[in-house]
Amino acid sequence: MEARTWTSGTAREAVRRRWAGWLAFWRGRPRWLRRAAWALLVAYGFYLLLGNLFLNTPLGPWAANRTPEKFQAQWGPAFTLYPGHVVARDVRLQGQVRHLYWDVQAQRVRGRLALWPLLGKEIRVPAIVASGVTGGARHVERNREPPPPREGGWTLLFDRIAADHVLRGHFDELVLEGDGTAVFGFSKQLRGGPMQILPSSVHFDSARLLADGDELLDGVRLDGTFSMKRHTRAQAPGMRKLLLTDGTVSIDGEGSSLRGYVDPQGRFQVATIPGGGQLHARLEMRDGVLQPGGTLSWTAPMHGVGITGAPLGGEMQVRASVDDDIALRLQVPRREGGILDLDAELRLPGRELPTGGGLPAVLQRASGHVVGHWHFPSLAWVPAMFNAPAWLQLDGSGELVADLRMEAGRPAPGSHVELPEVAVAAVVMDNHIRGHGRVRADLVAGDGGPLQSRLSVQLDDYAIAGGSTAAVPYAKGNDLQLDVVVEGRPMQGQALGATSAHLRFSGAQVPDLRVYNRFLSEQMRIEGGSGTASADLRLDGVGNIGHGTVSVQGHGARMSMGGRQLKGDVALDAQLRRADLAQRQFVLDGSQVRLRNVSFRAADGQARQGWWANIDMPGARIDLAAPNSVSGTVEVAARDVGFLVDLFGSGHGYPRWMDRLVDSGQARARARVHWQGDALVLDSVHASNERYEVQARLRMEGQERHGQLLARMGVLSAGMELRNGRRDMHLVRAREWFDAQPAMLH
Repeated sequence: MEARTWTSGTAREAVRRRWAGWLAFWRGRPRWLRRAAWALLVAYGFYLLLGNLFLNTPLGPWAANRTPEKFQAQWGPAFTLYPGHVVARDVRLQGQVRHLYWDVQAQRVRGRLALWPLLGKEIRVPAIVASGVTGGARHVERNREPPPPREGGWTLLFDRIAADHVLRGHFDELVLEGDGTAVFGFSKQLRGGPMQILPSSVHFDSARLLADGDELLDGVRLDGTFSMKRHTRAQAPGMRKLLLTDGTVSIDGEGSSLRGYVDPQGRFQVATIPGGGQLHARLEMRDGVLQPGGTLSWTAPMHGVGITGAPLGGEMQVRASVDDDIALRLQVPRREGGILDLDAELRLPGRELPTGGGLPAVLQRASGHVVGHWHFPSLAWVPAMFNAPAWLQLDGSGELVADLRMEAGRPAPGSHVELPEVAVAAVVMDNHIRGHGRVRADLVAGDGGPLQSRLSVQLDDYAIAGGSTAAVPYAKGNDLQLDVVVEGRPMQGQALGATSAHLRFSGAQVPDLRVYNRFLSEQMRIEGGSGTASADLRLDGVGNIGHGTVSVQGHGARMSMGGRQLKGDVALDAQLRRADLAQRQFVLDGSQVRLRNVSFRAADGQARQGWWANIDMPGARIDLAAPNSVSGTVEVAARDVGFLVDLFGSGHGYPRWMDRLVDSGQARARARVHWQGDALVLDSVHASNERYEVQARLRMEGQERHGQLLARMGVLSAGMELRNGRRDMHLVRAREWFDAQPAMLH
């Protein structure tokens, strides 16, 4: 006990003597030195108190978030031991530039701020070490435009930001998960000044890459370096920053497989399933130019079922290599019911990465050969690809089979595209053609002329109607051919060379002949019947008819003309010789109408059977400008003139010899005809044979009838004037009376 007491007392005595020595030393120092030391000690105490209060009270976040729409910072517990030193936990930084919103989180951050550069308006952070880092960027709809550049901005310089545990990074829906390391450095002058990315690097082992939550790669080993030269936003906007970028990337990973399936709504879908694939890439870039020796290889096995339910198999392969140019090879195996099979070999001249336009800008440089078979949810884009006229459209989903020779991103001669089954719609002179069939497009070199895109449309099931909502079609059939020729190279937009088309069909069914009444006068109507129709027409680039033929055959058709009811067979062969498309006027010289087996009841009530007539139109015009009208000259060969005489009423009051006109043999006639709306005018009618002669002029409009008739048989002649059912006979000097009447058409 005495020994322990002595030892404790000795220790206390030693401490007391040591403090006494220090105190004597301190008191022996000059007063100014002692005051300076006390001042520094008090200042350091104040710094510890105020600095840590600043970091751990709302005052710190308030000062850091003065402009939260541009930049925000939050952190948890933090401390500082000396000026420029900070250690913080649960750090979160976020901000927005234009359409890009970014955020970074770290579990622990340790950093140091250089103080002397602050005097030169430079915030320099020589070193930051972060652990447990996650973050990334995503595009947002709201655009935040940076203010115009101004002078006097502070400079931010982060020499080295080291993240020893990077857990997760994302860009939009693309996510990289794992445990990696990264070193990053940059400088940026505020107020729109220049920025620079210092030599930086990233490394991951055993990472995962996901897209929309589906795994694309697993077991990824990633190594990359990158840097960007000093520049302003005006010097390198957008993707032009690639021209100032150097970097390398090395990726090895196990990729996903592809699985095809049909969802509950009956739509074919493709999803990814982990494992089975491989990705290997080694690429180097300097100033936006890939360096020779770079390679990329990606394979993905295919599983599941295709559109038809047939099992899928094989694997998709993508390969690229860099030498003087960039060579691409893409292969997808063909399987029944698959959504895609493809074999493409393309070469991109040069090694420059696209600085505008993205992937389309790359493909615009591609040359090579592409053979493929795709299923598209919509085929509406195919006509535009070959610059087809706007009046030809495709609709619905379907398959596309292509064999394309590419030159500088565009199809070259020898290319063709086939659509084995597709819905087709075309508008020809306001007539709507709809059907299902096959389409093929070929690119050929014209005979010493420009390139031509030739589209061939074969419809196995179609309908032609007078409008998009017409209930009854003009014709329905299963063999319509439409050939379209467009001059110029595809995919170059509008204003190419001339466009022409050839439309033809035969034996189409006409369910109801009454649909053609829109082309007839109220005095000439079709009351019923069915038939067939055929056409062979040449069209221009806007779907107007240039010339051609249209034939309609009516069987047992019921018709009315001038108040008389007729029934029989009718055949129309319209010859379209010339068209003034601007005025919507057409020349139908040479058209013919044939009437056979016609029966009707004459004005006197007597039934007539077996009447026939052949009507030739050596001169005929159609004017489709409102109101529609038809005019021309007709030549008629008929069984007799009975129908013409009957238009002037019954035989009551006629001389008895005129009754024999009906039974006096075939007649040939010539007349001028004009109908417009409810009015039908026959003028300069002259019918005759070796036994008689009949001349007439007649105007029919609504229920009104006005006209004159002159009949002659041998030495006998008679004239008759018709005025709304009232007839006046002229038996003396009949010809002089008839010739004195004015013509109805001028």
